[in-house]
Amino acid sequence: MSTDPATLPDDEQEIQRLVAALGDPTRRRVFFVVREAGVLMGKDEVAEAVGITRRLAGFHLDKLVEQGFLQAEFQRRTGRTGPGAGRPAKLYALAEAEEDSLLEVKHYDLLAELLLKAMGDRSGEDPQEVLERVGYEFGRELGEAERAAGRSPSYSTTTDAVAGVVGVLTRFGFGASANDDGRITLRACPFEEMAKVDPERVCGLDRAIWRGVLAAFNPGATLASATARAQGDEACAALVVEGDQG
Repeated sequence: MSTDPATLPDDEQEIQRLVAALGDPTRRRVFFVVREAGVLMGKDEVAEAVGITRRLAGFHLDKLVEQGFLQAEFQRRTGRTGPGAGRPAKLYALAEAEEDSLLEVKHYDLLAELLLKAMGDRSGEDPQEVLERVGYEFGRELGEAERAAGRSPSYSTTTDAVAGVVGVLTRFGFGASANDDGRITLRACPFEEMAKVDPERVCGLDRAIWRGVLAAFNPGATLASATARAQGDEACAALVVEGDQG
């Protein structure tokens, strides 16, 4: 017997909403591309950025509009009006209601809870491995969306990749900084409260997201010497190195 979503607590309803809209990996990529662009985007632009067909891009875009994550409007991009101006294009942007809430700092605890709950739906796999794989994929999608939106290119050096990772993590609530040696340190962690309860799993998820973001910028780099306050260390930090040096 299914549960009526209207009878669930607010946080459970929000989790179900996130699952319904962003549970599909392709739809998540579509969402992040539009979110990070910061401007109206058409189906062709989204399709090219994500690497899918225009028809599939339109399908996911319209589903995200239905769920309230995006909003759509019609505009003529040629600037012409009147007869012969052609049909206006359907363009998409982040919904106004989501601009100050979705996946910002206060929602990362919710995202962590969502990922932890997702483990219960998988059998035959080590739960921690599942959790970290989901975190890695999420982080990589953040980095790829950053590049697709034109904010950051792919980086050829470890030093430049570190700068890109710091930028992404900081904008998503991690308050990251780095020194000249490539050591990334957090001033704030959106997972902090949950990490106090379950440091092994939550800190593993946290590091997996870092690795995913890093892979989007420089697949040849990796994290080494990772530490976490919730596990008794002085700071949440990790050293970025080339290859498997860590």
